[in-house]
Amino acid sequence: MRGIFFLLFFLVAGSFYIPVFSLAGGTGSNAGGAGRNEKPDLVVGLVIDRMRYDYVERMWDRFGDDGFKRLFAGGASFGNARYSHLVNQSASGYATIFTGSDPSVHGIISDSWYDRLRDVIQDAVYDGRQAAVGGTFSGGQRSPHLLMSATLGDQLRMSTDFKSRVFTVSMNDAAAVLSGGFSANSAWWFDNTSGSWMTSTFYTDSLPSWVRDFNNGMLPETYLERVWEPVGDWSLYTGSAEGRRDQPFRHDLRRMRRRGDDYRLLRATPYGNTFTLDFARSLIVNENLGRAGSTDMIIIGFSSTNEIDSYYGTFSKELQDAYLRLDREIAHLLHFLDDYHGMSNVLVFLTSDRGAGYPESYNRMARLPSGTFSPGMAMTLLRSYLNVTYGQGEWVLSYNAGMVYLNHDLIERDNFELDEIQHRSARFLNQISGVAGAVSEGVISRNYFSSGMNQRVQSGFHPPRSGDIMLYLQPGWYERTISGDRMELVAYDRHVPLVFYGWMVDNTVIRREVSVADIAPTVSLLLNIPAPQFSTGKPVLEIFR
Repeated sequence: MRGIFFLLFFLVAGSFYIPVFSLAGGTGSNAGGAGRNEKPDLVVGLVIDRMRYDYVERMWDRFGDDGFKRLFAGGASFGNARYSHLVNQSASGYATIFTGSDPSVHGIISDSWYDRLRDVIQDAVYDGRQAAVGGTFSGGQRSPHLLMSATLGDQLRMSTDFKSRVFTVSMNDAAAVLSGGFSANSAWWFDNTSGSWMTSTFYTDSLPSWVRDFNNGMLPETYLERVWEPVGDWSLYTGSAEGRRDQPFRHDLRRMRRRGDDYRLLRATPYGNTFTLDFARSLIVNENLGRAGSTDMIIIGFSSTNEIDSYYGTFSKELQDAYLRLDREIAHLLHFLDDYHGMSNVLVFLTSDRGAGYPESYNRMARLPSGTFSPGMAMTLLRSYLNVTYGQGEWVLSYNAGMVYLNHDLIERDNFELDEIQHRSARFLNQISGVAGAVSEGVISRNYFSSGMNQRVQSGFHPPRSGDIMLYLQPGWYERTISGDRMELVAYDRHVPLVFYGWMVDNTVIRREVSVADIAPTVSLLLNIPAPQFSTGKPVLEIFR
């Protein structure tokens, strides 16, 4: 099934700022020069979920020498790497990184969207044709079949006649699936119920023996028996402005885990990142990555930073602690790669699926305008307005991720002009508190925007899946979803860290603006392979040695 779908697809498709003195001082240099192969043995992509571009600078003095500092002081770092599209969620971020294109091209406009034909909210990687391998049934119904572009991994596999191997690892299923694309040898994600790593029948029919052995070790039980306390000097943890008492936190995970609960709690602890790297290192060794003569690739997504941010706050001391621990984990990974391959034969890049804005408490302390946008209330008001204007009817079908979906069948049946109702609806939504802009599908479809906010909206607009109106909020405003999650529909969610390190990479700081979509074409040029099909990004030539 997987091979047939893959073949049909391609037949149809035919300001990270670190002070200059910090970077120049150097704690560990880039590993080039002697012993370097013509191509790297291994490409390692590290994606840290929801990482602000300035986290490393903020915590620079508290990091060790061999983790983040080694990468950013010894590699090619970027102070101004941004997503081109406005509203960015995890699935769209991962798809952009590895296709080298925006959602307008690759089609993954958000974590989910409204499917008009089936009248359902469509998850970005849900595929009811697939079954679970190694976990619960529902958790295995996943594949990249909704992705409309090839990925870096797809291109690497095809360019080497499928001798190169591509693997992805993340506790987040969408991250694992979308970073690998269609031809990944396997994608691995975490099953909350069993506490094991799993995949789907899109990739394989059975678990490799080493994965079974790893899962049988039940490391999540070990991690969830721990008490999570600060790993660093508490006096150096900066204030979180969350109104909490200034004393070391102590989270007894055994008590926090409800009786009979599954392993979901692991995701919201720094041990989720540790567990992810445990599995990734085991994969590298057991699959002999980089040892077969062709360049192999592994993508590792760290999703616990997003979970901890959501639960404790963007500048919480728990999140700071998670980054201090992740710094040590990255140092362990780099030392492992030193021993296993030699860093001169490994290409590493690090970025994030999306950035993070300042928390509401920071905006209040700075006396900046802020607030919470309620999409439910906004849609109630819009429905009332359309009922008064056009008569009673179900004019609004759905709202999701800043997109409003109107009832096209009703509009056509009553002989109204779709463009007129879109325009009126956008004009009405522009009057609601917190809304900075509401742009209709008609405006996006009939015009080409080369800059400004409409250009960012256009970059994230995919006609078959996007709504009739796309809206974004004023800085300092957040959307509060039904589940209580906070969504940022503003520009500063676009700014993320980016660094390349290792094989053929120069030690430099690049301050001009680059797009996250440039990552895949840059790696492609380094590997001397074509960029992914439909890629719109451009190689960043300054990083080359």
